[in-house]
Amino acid sequence: MKVIIAEKPDQGAALAKPFSSVKRQGYIEIHPNEFFPNGALITWAVGHLLQLQAPEKYESHWKKWSLDYLPIIPEKFQYEITASKRKQYQIVAQLLKKADVDEIIHAGDAGREGELIVRNIIQMSSVRKPMKRLWISSLTPNAIKDGFSNLLEDNQTKSLYYEAYSRACADWIVGMNASRVYTLLLNTHGMSDIFSAGRVQTPTLALIVRRDKEIDAFKSEPFWEVVATFNHEGQTFQGKWEGDKGSRIKEEDLAKKIAIFCEGKPSIIESIDSERKEYQPPMLFNLSSIQSTANKMYKFPPKKTLDTLQKLYQKGIVSYPRSDSQHVTTEEARAFPDILSKIEKLSQYKELFPLPKDTIIHNKRFVNEKKVTDLSRV
Repeated sequence: MKVIIAEKPDQGAALAKPFSSVKRQGYIEIHPNEFFPNGALITWAVGHLLQLQAPEKYESHWKKWSLDYLPIIPEKFQYEITASKRKQYQIVAQLLKKADVDEIIHAGDAGREGELIVRNIIQMSSVRKPMKRLWISSLTPNAIKDGFSNLLEDNQTKSLYYEAYSRACADWIVGMNASRVYTLLLNTHGMSDIFSAGRVQTPTLALIVRRDKEIDAFKSEPFWEVVATFNHEGQTFQGKWEGDKGSRIKEEDLAKKIAIFCEGKPSIIESIDSERKEYQPPMLFNLSSIQSTANKMYKFPPKKTLDTLQKLYQKGIVSYPRSDSQHVTTEEARAFPDILSKIEKLSQYKELFPLPKDTIIHNKRFVNEKKVTDLSRV
């Protein structure tokens, strides 16, 4: 029997949907089928079930905030079970240790964090059993079945785990040490508070502060433009006056004089330039570009956009959202018709169908294995 570990409960439910199953406490039992002749057990994490230990767990004197003990760098980083998620961890660990379980299928998200979350659980449980990797970017039934038919070997994605683990340790070192040193130094200047610093948050805050200062320092200057309406052979169009330095005029009186001078005068078309341009369709969204677009259109904060995308992904309506690539693999492109068939059933999008093309699988503008970031790191 196989144990399949998903990253989240909803993802686990989606993976079980194509098969006959029964829900249990903390997992789903898959009945025997062509993919799993002996059945399978699908369980899940709830995000990060484990966290890196606090400094005092390594050395008791590190509990005290003192410049004398900095920098804090453990010889070997250790994980511990997050207290609020201990129950789910125990369920997963018990399933992994079952005598009739002979293989583990890692079914975390197809990215670095998904790789880290599931592998950490397996390592913490001290279970050493053969493992395969489910690597899919869509949760449609066809994509799930195809993924289980083409499981990756354990070592094909292990480099992503090392990358995520290294980043987690780097974040811990920067956060623990920088927060303490800034807090202690600022306390000596009368600022009695705890100041949090981090590898990502601190430079991000610095960018926000810098931009805020630029806005405060900005001094607006008024300008005027002269716009005229022309009539040519019964058709009207607008034109803007332009001088040697562009259309903006710094003096209102000068703008008025130009307007008065031009008013009622005949216009002459001296030349017409025309050219035919072809515009390529826009690139696919990656996470940052769709967060930016959603913010401009709907004022969504980045987290709301990500949470919404995650729900849509779990319903099989979008492909894997946590990607910094604007290209997809051939396998991902194969799942698009299924995703689009679900979108077609939504009333507000019916008028967009049928589509001019059934698939983009051969369109190198969008489908390019070499430019898919996560896969290129495997």
